[in-house]
Amino acid sequence: MPAAAGDTAQIDGRAFMSVNPFAADPAVPARLGQVEAKTRGELRAAARQVLAARKTTPAHNLGGVLLAAEAHDLMARFTLTSIRDLMCLLLETAQDYAHPAISDFHVGAVGLEAGSGSLILGGNVEFPGAHLGFTLHGEGFVFTRAMSRGTDIAVIAIGEAHPCAHCRQCLSEYAASAALELIDPLGHTLTLAQLYPWPFDPAYLGEQGAVPGRQLWPDLAFIEEAPTPAAQQLLARGRQSHSPYSKSPGALTLHLKDGQSVTGFAIESVAFNPTIHPVQAALIDLIAHGYAYDDITGATLGTVRGGAVDYAASTRELLSRIAPQAPLLVLGWTP
Repeated sequence: MPAAAGDTAQIDGRAFMSVNPFAADPAVPARLGQVEAKTRGELRAAARQVLAARKTTPAHNLGGVLLAAEAHDLMARFTLTSIRDLMCLLLETAQDYAHPAISDFHVGAVGLEAGSGSLILGGNVEFPGAHLGFTLHGEGFVFTRAMSRGTDIAVIAIGEAHPCAHCRQCLSEYAASAALELIDPLGHTLTLAQLYPWPFDPAYLGEQGAVPGRQLWPDLAFIEEAPTPAAQQLLARGRQSHSPYSKSPGALTLHLKDGQSVTGFAIESVAFNPTIHPVQAALIDLIAHGYAYDDITGATLGTVRGGAVDYAASTRELLSRIAPQAPLLVLGWTP
């Protein structure tokens, strides 16, 4: 078994080391290293071509997704024997979804959907002019996309398999996280339990955790007249809002120039922070489907007015920074 190592960095001419107590399998970087640079470039180009074909189809919710058959076709074309190796090789492609406008630190993440075998690509997103709490991490991007698609993530690949503590808390919210594996090109294969061995998880408050597709609020209803199809789509998503702690479900629809729309819903954390805000979830779907912020022509928010959490003010704050031209319609609802 190889010895555990550390990650070194040079800062002002001095060496700093982050202690790594986990051993890596050297066979993984050895295999990945055998893939020539030209082949890596061709693989990424092929993946991008597949992903580009579905940028403008949010109704099908396939943005940033390589279907299982497409992933296996790439493996066959480039003589890869492991889906996990493919995930590691696609990390640079996943950085296409990163928008680190403040740090310029690009993070890519690739998730393997449980059951379907499809891959979800995502990256980190930052919002200049807004407070840093709106920042989206690559891991959160992938898991929020999975919730949007009604799926779980079984394995996630990141550059190094030690996500920040914020992300460990975020990932621990999901009911399926006990079986989650994290992998990287260095050869680590770790479980979330190894990285966060004594978590503050939903069970502490008697909750199951986030379950894709579950309707926590089947009786959610508007308190005012809202007969439009867009409002009904918003209501359907609001019923899936993972808001067991505040009892304040929230969802946001972004209306786009081409007549399409994307909708996201809240995914609360038992620790409250890191909760995924409805506007963050909607923006993840926007980016995944290849849209820019200036494609947003308007937004409709469903929120519990005067509830423990009312998303109206915070939604206005972020939209004013990224899409100031887009009006926000706020619809109140009751759980």
